[in-house]
Amino acid sequence: MSKKNDNSSADEQEVPEKKKIESKYNPSMLRECIFNGMDASAILARMEIKHRQTLKQYVLKLMSDDKTYYEVKGLYLKNSRRPKVNNKLELKIYLKNLDLQGLIVSDGDEFSVLAEDGKIILTKV
Repeated sequence: MSKKNDNSSADEQEVPEKKKIESKYNPSMLRECIFNGMDASAILARMEIKHRQTLKQYVLKLMSDDKTYYEVKGLYLKNSRRPKVNNKLELKIYLKNLDLQGLIVSDGDEFSVLAEDGKIILTKV
């Protein structure tokens, strides 16, 4: 025996279309930016790309298409030396990645924090 579905409106509901993400890969603009000597940050802004990894993929694709090596200044910089504030307003600093200029830091060390002239100054207590 088969059961009839009383809820016929379920079949009539429109299924929302998935938002298609349009690629911002534009080989001619990317090539122009590289030939003009623009660095990675400038190219990201000009091409309206949000992530550095996306730009890396675009540059690799362009190199594959052109069969030529392109070097983009600042594309492969380590971001761990430039910490950023996250959406919880937290700033995480990994001391092993920084040049502490001879300062010896060990587990349990405490620091005082001072903010002045647009700088955050940590002083070992």
